Amino acid sequence: MMLLIIPVLLLGVLMPAAATAAESPAGIQYQYSALPESEVLPGGGAYESATEFPGKGIPVLLVAAVLLAAGGFGLIRYRRSGGDWKKAVRPVVPAALAGAVLVVVLSFGATGTTAAPTPKAPKGFLNIAPQEPFNTVDTQRMSVGGIRSIRVAIGWDLIQPTRGEFDWGLLDQAVHDAAQEGLTIMPVLYATPKWVAPKSTILPTSNSQLAAWRDFVSAAVQRYGRNGAFWDEPYQDLVAYMPVRNWQVGNEVNFHYFATPVSARNYAKMLKVASTAIRGNDSRAQVMVSGLYGRPKGKPSRALPAATFIEQLGRLVPARFFDSVALHPYSPNMKQLELLISGFRKSMNKAGYRSKPIQVTEIGWASGPKKNAFLLGSEAAQAKMLTESLSWLIRMRKKYRISSVYWYSWKDTNPKGVNCSFCYTIGLFKYSSADKLIPKQAWRSFVRLTGGRP
Repeated sequence: MMLLIIPVLLLGVLMPAAATAAESPAGIQYQYSALPESEVLPGGGAYESATEFPGKGIPVLLVAAVLLAAGGFGLIRYRRSGGDWKKAVRPVVPAALAGAVLVVVLSFGATGTTAAPTPKAPKGFLNIAPQEPFNTVDTQRMSVGGIRSIRVAIGWDLIQPTRGEFDWGLLDQAVHDAAQEGLTIMPVLYATPKWVAPKSTILPTSNSQLAAWRDFVSAAVQRYGRNGAFWDEPYQDLVAYMPVRNWQVGNEVNFHYFATPVSARNYAKMLKVASTAIRGNDSRAQVMVSGLYGRPKGKPSRALPAATFIEQLGRLVPARFFDSVALHPYSPNMKQLELLISGFRKSMNKAGYRSKPIQVTEIGWASGPKKNAFLLGSEAAQAKMLTESLSWLIRMRKKYRISSVYWYSWKDTNPKGVNCSFCYTIGLFKYSSADKLIPKQAWRSFVRLTGGRP
């Protein structure tokens, strides 16, 4: 969500700040506009089947069958006993109890509710979106933990702070550290430099701005793509060849922290130019639409629901310009998460993007004190929500065409830094001034789903 709302400080290329210097931690708040929970959703609502009692996991048809069988048996006994209800009911009671037991057993076994085993994610399905710089210690832990891809911000404003040469230094190190452990980088291209526009959140739209944007995107692909110059340098001889294959264009462009004003029309121009540049330099590269924050609060020029934004984009950008759409479904609870994913899939279909998969490029909950919808109050609560949400996404991946999920984030951040209100404790590892990896309960829960080792 707040891919990079930390001060630049030593974070360099990896984590450029989205907040201004005047903002305090309390000033960076993400509010959630709840969906009506009575809303009817495509494919049977927010639950896994249209024939289930919400939250109970008991199939309606199975219950009806047991009741009909018990009633029929009772009627036969009544007629044979000459109208004596006592004799008729006596054998029906144990039969009905046996049927009830059968319903419970079958419902838990067949519907995948609380009795269902923890699912294992397909290889490469669950990944990570760090909010801090990472090193080889991190990438080694990621690799053994079952992670295969790292979402990394590539801030145009930091790569090319002035018109002219590109500075890839810190990003080179990140790509190298990832490749050393067989991990791929999934870059997010965003943040306009000051020589192009007064604010980093102003998307390039004029001819001159778009020309500069095209040059930056092309340069990134030419360096890290399949034929990238980075992979030919002697420094890379001892690492695996892990070129960037999937490029994300923009971050949360439906929210004013990353786009001012929020405008599908402005983003459409930026997306089309980036798509042409990416594919022009790597014909097999994948293009991904910006991660969209699910339900931000604010007036339309500052915040649009992801579903609304994607429907507007559908009138401006044909599906041929990209390969997938990204969503950041931050939600206060499981029911809202299910409503959000289902509703977004419906809006994508309506927009003409039925064939495109969803990539969840940020999702997470924090373990800090309960001060907003995304702070759960304890490490145990964070681990529980991680298990429930990611298990559901694994089970629902085919129904909603979800191709990957990135947990935000790897480590907690410095409590004295400037960040979003829940970024401080949203990691799988605790903050450490000595840069040590101190696992939280959520890390073990995450690894149980990836099938890796903690």
